[in-house]
Amino acid sequence: MTMNQRRMLRRGVWTLGLAVLAAGCGDIFDIENPGEILDADLNDPDLINVLITGLSSDVSDFVDNVAFDVARLSDEMAGSGSYADTGYFRTGWAEQGEVNGNWDQAHEAIWMTELHVGRIEGLLEASEFQASDQVSRAYVFKGVAHRTLGETYCQVVYSNAEEYGPLQPRGVAFDSAVVAFTQALSFGSEHHTAARAGLASAYAAKGDWAQAVSNAQQVPDDFEWYAYYDINDNANILYDETHDRAEMSAINTLAGSMSPQDPRAPFTKCEEGGCSTTNGADGVTTMWRQEKVLDEDDEIIILSGKEARLIEAEAALVAGNLGEFTTQINRVRALYGLDPIAEPASAGSLEFPNAWDDAWSILDGERHLTLWLEGRRLWDLDRWDHPFLDGGQIVWEPEVRRDSCMPVPDGECSVNPNFTCSEAAAGTNSG
Repeated sequence: MTMNQRRMLRRGVWTLGLAVLAAGCGDIFDIENPGEILDADLNDPDLINVLITGLSSDVSDFVDNVAFDVARLSDEMAGSGSYADTGYFRTGWAEQGEVNGNWDQAHEAIWMTELHVGRIEGLLEASEFQASDQVSRAYVFKGVAHRTLGETYCQVVYSNAEEYGPLQPRGVAFDSAVVAFTQALSFGSEHHTAARAGLASAYAAKGDWAQAVSNAQQVPDDFEWYAYYDINDNANILYDETHDRAEMSAINTLAGSMSPQDPRAPFTKCEEGGCSTTNGADGVTTMWRQEKVLDEDDEIIILSGKEARLIEAEAALVAGNLGEFTTQINRVRALYGLDPIAEPASAGSLEFPNAWDDAWSILDGERHLTLWLEGRRLWDLDRWDHPFLDGGQIVWEPEVRRDSCMPVPDGECSVNPNFTCSEAAAGTNSG
């Protein structure tokens, strides 16, 4: 489906929603107090699509914010603005009071999935429930939420209605993601490729390369699954914070160093024209504006064939198969019209800045540019113990050891009796 087709679909849904509203309410100007929508009113099979669309919006709520935060905290972008969190993130400090929102929204999506699936099960016959593509879609969203928690936060906490949960290793989130993506395969058929893509990334995070490759191989090169945005409801914050405001810049980054520019990570040098300002919102940092997200209602890719190929490449590299590694890297590059690379002479090791002179450096660069501004970079830095973490600098003077994950936020530790905020900050500079 093309970008224009997706936008037309969203506009069609919006128009349909207005029509339904008008039909249900009659003359809206005659309504004095329509009252609350009761929970029982949602027990209608015709509203199943609406419920899961709402869940989709819950996921979109945190995906762009995670991408924005990860870009400034990692080596993807230079924090060029004046927000408090930008001041922390650009020096490599994931301050505990600045990482609440994404945590809350990811947990909300997990909770809403079970709420909606339970309701849908009560509305459909058993065979209809099992064949439901919307139930499958819901579990993919749940898997994405778990994966996001695991890739972003140093530790995780899962509570229920009866009691607060304890601090747990972040690997528990990847286990939960595997469960959710596997559940998605048990329902319907439309979203099974998305579930396979999710399983590939979750198993890769667990270091289970056999399962990661097995699932990745079932994802076509050109497959993409999105978080959706709409200017009328939930605009893409990456656009807002780089086109409407200069809060982060590509200057001094890997993307900014590419000449000619890499099509996966395009940007505008604002001092050469085309921008409303040449400096960031901090008034100091030179603004190089990202051009990957070009509109407030542009989507963000969260599951894809391109990542599946990179997972296969990494698995081959771990196994010492440089020929297969090269084949998979070139499959990704071909999607963007890039020239193929030659097989590297050795596995080598990571470096900062990237020298592109061995297989690990190539993988680092390819994942960095291919997944640019999709909220995934911080996890790569952490799991590889990337040299950037040891005082790597974009523009501003960094911490001696940069944070490679976000602490369990103070909104959780201040109310959860099972641990203190100091314990929740373990594994970061703030701890």
